[in-house]
Amino acid sequence: MKFESSCFVAHRGYAARYPENTLIAMKKAVEAGALFLECDIQLTSDAIPILHHDPDLARSTGSGGSVIELPFEELSRLSFGEPLRFGKKYEETKITRLEDMVALLLSNPEVSLFVELKEESLERFGAEFMVQTVMKAIKPVMEKCIAISFATAPLLEAKRQGWSKTGWVVRYYNDDSREIVQSLSPDYLFCNHEKISPVPGALWEGTWKWALYEITDPSVAEKWFGLGAGMIETMQIAEMLRYFRGKGIA
Repeated sequence: MKFESSCFVAHRGYAARYPENTLIAMKKAVEAGALFLECDIQLTSDAIPILHHDPDLARSTGSGGSVIELPFEELSRLSFGEPLRFGKKYEETKITRLEDMVALLLSNPEVSLFVELKEESLERFGAEFMVQTVMKAIKPVMEKCIAISFATAPLLEAKRQGWSKTGWVVRYYNDDSREIVQSLSPDYLFCNHEKISPVPGALWEGTWKWALYEITDPSVAEKWFGLGAGMIETMQIAEMLRYFRGKGIA
């Protein structure tokens, strides 16, 4: 089997070595050779799209509060260096706006971005408003961005508003989800690989491409490629690419 760099997604950037969902993590993933990045998007209280996974600030800043309850100006004064993981090593790291990713994509035209619309912000602001806000932020690089979400409403809304590529993140790997997939007809399907039996035929066939996460063991990645996965999402993007380059990665 031929492996290509485009088969790998940098999960929240190079998140194994740098604070997740930060510009430094994204830049380091690109430097490592990543052609696909993935980030999580929340909206601040004043509706600024930022890269952040959790609704609260505990992991990213070590402080209290919620990103969807605070304005961007207040959040910009905090350190987003993940102190529980890295101590003071990245204490100068600031919050990353989605607009900051536009410049990175423009300077690296070969790189694409999966933009995950988080459910907490969707519940707070509504799918129509959030999709509209995010699309406005990424307008210069729209063709290189893919909307993904655990929720179905923002994906339908994204298509309605003209966002050409979407991906659904499967929470429950069951018959009900399979029916939803058929109706959504996304370009990509994301799923935690541990939710799926690693046997031939386990991955639902369709026009979509499978992206399985969170995989850091190259042997597990190889197994899933052999079972039909099209992409592997990993926080250890540099290590994963290094391993597969030894196997002739393109």
